Order: sequence, then C-alpha cells, then structure tokens
Amino acid sequence: MPGQKIVELSATPIPVHHIKELGKVAFGDNIGNQSTEWLVQARTDGGLEGVTIANRFMQQFNGFESSIGTVRGLVPLLREVFLGRRVDELLEVSEGRVVGVREAHKKTFWAHGWMSILAFDLLGQEMGVSCIELLGGQVRDRVRAYDTTFFYQDILNPEMGAGQVAAEASASRKHGYTAFKLKVGRPGRWFAPQAGLERDVEVVTAVREAVGPDARIMVDANFGYDGRLDLLEDFIRETLPANLYWMEEMVTADLGDYRVLRRTRDRLGSNALLVCGEVDTDPPSPVFVDLVKAGLIDGFQPDCTATGFSRWQALEEWLEPTGVRSVPRNFGNGTFGTRAELVFGAASQTFLMLEDERFRPAVFADDDVSFSDGHYSTPSGHGLGLTVDTHRFQREYSANEIVIR
Repeated sequence: MPGQKIVELSATPIPVHHIKELGKVAFGDNIGNQSTEWLVQARTDGGLEGVTIANRFMQQFNGFESSIGTVRGLVPLLREVFLGRRVDELLEVSEGRVVGVREAHKKTFWAHGWMSILAFDLLGQEMGVSCIELLGGQVRDRVRAYDTTFFYQDILNPEMGAGQVAAEASASRKHGYTAFKLKVGRPGRWFAPQAGLERDVEVVTAVREAVGPDARIMVDANFGYDGRLDLLEDFIRETLPANLYWMEEMVTADLGDYRVLRRTRDRLGSNALLVCGEVDTDPPSPVFVDLVKAGLIDGFQPDCTATGFSRWQALEEWLEPTGVRSVPRNFGNGTFGTRAELVFGAASQTFLMLEDERFRPAVFADDDVSFSDGHYSTPSGHGLGLTVDTHRFQREYSANEIVIR
C-alpha cells in the first residue's frame, strides 16, 4: 500500500524563553533569556502532522545576496525536498528499523540533518511506532539530562560572584537535576588570564559544595584555554577535589594540544572524560577522525538536531568499536531539541546524557513525558510523540506562519 503524500508544509518563528537570563561564554556576550524556534510542520493527505525545526538553516545567514539563512531560501528548500513526496520515499527501512536514507535524499539530509528528523517523525506515525523503534529499539526507558544553563552568571551578579552560579545550581538540584555543566574558560577573553583561572576554579568549587558529592559536574571552556596549557594544567590540578565528570572543548581540536591535555589529565590523576566536537558541522571532520583514532577523546559532540538522526546513526556505527561515547550538543534547539535528543538517547548504545536548555513550554502540547531524579521518561506516542498545541498556535503564533503548498 503506497504511503501517505505530503501535501502541505509551513514554517513559523516561535519565540521561546529560558527559565532565567544566561550570561556570557568564553567567546561571546550574554546569551539572554529568549531564542527562536523555527518550527517546520508537514501535513499529509491522510492527516499526519510531522514536525522539526530549521534553526540551523536560519542561523547560517551570510548576507542578503545569499538565500541561506533566509525565509526565501527555506521555503523552496522545503518545497523541493518534501512537497508531493510519499512518506515512505524518504528513508530506507528493513525489519521495522531505519537503515539509511534513500539515495535521492541522502545528500540533502546529510547537509540538513534536521530534515531527516521530520522524515523519521512522519514515518513513525505512518507505521504506528515510535522513532525510538525506527532508530533500533529502546536501550533505556529513562534518559539522564544535565542542566546546561550555567554560563558566566557571576558577571551578571558581580556582588555574589561565584556564589551566584552556586545558588543557581542549588536551585536546579531542588528541581530534580543531578548533573550540571558549567561554563569555564574565563582566561580567554573576559578576565585577565590568572584572574580568569582563579574564578573558574572558584565556580567549580562552589558548585560542588552546593550540589553535593554525588552529582555530576561537567565543564565547558569553549576553547577559553587556547594558548594557555599552563593555566589549563593549573585548572585541572586545582579542581581535582571536585571530581569533574567531563571537560569539554578546553582547547581547540588539535592533535598536539590534545596529547598534552590527555597526558596532563592522566599525570594529575583526573578521571574527567575529554569531549569535543560541537563545532563540527560536517561530522566527522578530519581532525576529529584523527582524535578518535589516536584515542585522545572520550566523547564526540556534533549537534543532535543539525546533524540529524540519519547522520548520527552513521556516526554511532563509526564510534561504537572505538569506545568513544555519543554526547550530542543540543544548545540552541529549543524544546524541540530536547525531545529529539531524548528519543535519540533512548535508542543509542553509546549515548551519555541529554543537554537540557530548560526552556519554558511554548508551542508543543503536554504529553506523558515526565522529569524526575535527573531523568526524562521516554514518550509513548508514535513518531517523536510530539504534537503542536493547536489552540495556542492559532492564538499566539499563526500570524507569522508561512504556508507552503
């Protein structure tokens, strides 16, 4: 029986809000408390409605002479790839599992991974199964999440300094989180180098005291220790009592620097995993292939939504025999990204934790997914199990909807 045909698509900018204002990172100014979720909806002639987001496409603006990162570029892309296509024409399926992308769409889905997630969502709904099953089947029924909202909050509240980050971590612990990622790398731009190191250590120490000995603490320097491996060694040494779970992008991906970093970590007796790769927009790029092959990293981080389910499936096949774990980036993907990474993590053999931006609810309807004791339960619905709150969409967002027929 032929699959249902996609007869309409739409794209809508949805404002989404963090639970608090987010401060600086090593390379950039304050994140703030609001972002945009570029919601893409696809409707079929049989009544299915699939969703994804086009954030990565819309963030690639290169000037008005190019259509990349513009609505005038997004609309024809969606029309060409999806409109008039049957749901079962997009992905290769064997024994109820997706095993690849149809040749006609592979190049596009590799370049625009978020499109593959829409294809998975529609196919799961048509087949009456969860995307978890399409990805290979459920590995875990609860997925651990970490709170990723600890930017340079100390600069937002200078009077409290590191105590501000600790206070927010304590509040997060009370909300059920048991893992926390802290932005470090202050020597890179916003502080004098020695003062930045001291504040990084102070923040880690204060947060460990606030969340207790059993919580996981990760740090992300956004390359803020580039050119200062001496200070990075001091950071590792002085945070040993905090028992860091991982250290992320402490320096730019480079074989020489990562050899030094790994030797330093081992010599000082740190157990922290070394993870990187969120900047890899065409994974795996050669430098990351080399880092994995040399055994210099423990986790690889291309963005979950931008890379997409199909490409991440291929990455996992590559990573599994190496022992390197899947640690997909999720920052900037809104509430949709949380669901996409939850589904992926539930089916992934090598997955570590879900990066949770903690956005307030916006356009999606409540469902049976719950959060407790640092973990999300998995959705029971078909596809992604994610539906748009139609009444709220019509009331608050439909005025900006761009319909494609």
